[in-house]
Amino acid sequence: MGSLQSSRRRLGGGGVNWSGVDGLSRRARAWAPAAKAAALFLFPLPLSFAMLAALIAGDVTRLALTGGALGSLWGAGLLALRGLAGEARYLLGERPDPPAIPFKLISAGAAATGVTLAATAGGHDPASALVFAALGTAGHLAFFGRDLKAPRIQVSVVEGIDAQMVTQQLKQAYGRLRAIEAAAHGIAVPEFRDRLSRITGIGRSVLAEIERDPSDAPRARRFLNIYLDSAERVTVEYARTHAQSGTQPLEQNFRQLLVDMETTFAEQHRKLVERELVSLDVDIEVLNARLKREGLG
Repeated sequence: MGSLQSSRRRLGGGGVNWSGVDGLSRRARAWAPAAKAAALFLFPLPLSFAMLAALIAGDVTRLALTGGALGSLWGAGLLALRGLAGEARYLLGERPDPPAIPFKLISAGAAATGVTLAATAGGHDPASALVFAALGTAGHLAFFGRDLKAPRIQVSVVEGIDAQMVTQQLKQAYGRLRAIEAAAHGIAVPEFRDRLSRITGIGRSVLAEIERDPSDAPRARRFLNIYLDSAERVTVEYARTHAQSGTQPLEQNFRQLLVDMETTFAEQHRKLVERELVSLDVDIEVLNARLKREGLG
């Protein structure tokens, strides 16, 4: 246990370390879609001039309509930003689930209301205003997309197994796999990205097997609670400090580590599928020892 704690200290403190240029680059890619919410703040700006004109003309009805349209569209922007921000954190593995509230869908409704009010303020009849609202809703959905839904985790009911606890473990495990995938995007070497893609693919197969038979969870506890955490940390640390490195010994070192990681992931999956009674802990201990020796911090 002491060696594991030492390995964790060398690989970084609690949580994913996103510092450094490469870490900022990964975060920027994940958060980039959130910038699209700016459209709902910028495009309606001409309505503010329409409000001013209505105020000067003393047209209270048009002032109310344009004010409501501007408020609705800006409200839609805030909702879209909230939803996109939550999805970015989910994709980075910083939260176990995407937002439970469908912020983007609600944002689309607010945008449709804003478009309807703006069209009415512009003198269009109700039928035409509804057509504009429909077009606005379609454009919103095409531009922002639908709300992200997490894959459903359906843990089978098995006597003596706490399904809620297993579900929480699986959520955390899926989050670590997403963090590995996010870090892999910042690594320049295609071979490493491909290997990490295979590793996370096998990891998902392991988690799916535990969903089907949660009685496997106790035997795979070190894989769920320790190894995935170490694999995430070492991958993120490499991406943070050596993503663009051309140092041959370091690349070969990380390459061999990825080979070992892939082999261990595959072995865990095989043992779970074959329902072997042999403990899975031995392979995990061997690889954890290697993670400690090869600490990339």
